[in-house]
Amino acid sequence: MPLWKLEPVAHAGDPRWQNHPRFERVVVRAETSGEARRLAAAGENPGELSAVGNETHGDVAGLADEKLYRIAPLPAEEQGALTVEGGPAVLSRRRAEA
Repeated sequence: MPLWKLEPVAHAGDPRWQNHPRFERVVVRAETSGEARRLAAAGENPGELSAVGNETHGDVAGLADEKLYRIAPLPAEEQGALTVEGGPAVLSRRRAEA
């Protein structure tokens, strides 16, 4: 299964970041880039989102925003100990320094 990397394309001061956490790089194993982006976004804020009253959260994940993050296949020379064997999963997530 292919490996994908998501890396920020917007500068740290871009207002689109709002309160989204910034990640230096996220590596995901998935069949397609769309599935990789969905998996990465699903785990962006685990346990941090809770609705109050009838409040709903729309597209809350910065990793789902193509204006914040680009996605590309992870080159073989960057894979290291990561494996293409197995099911879809987020393999690594490195937060950007503030």
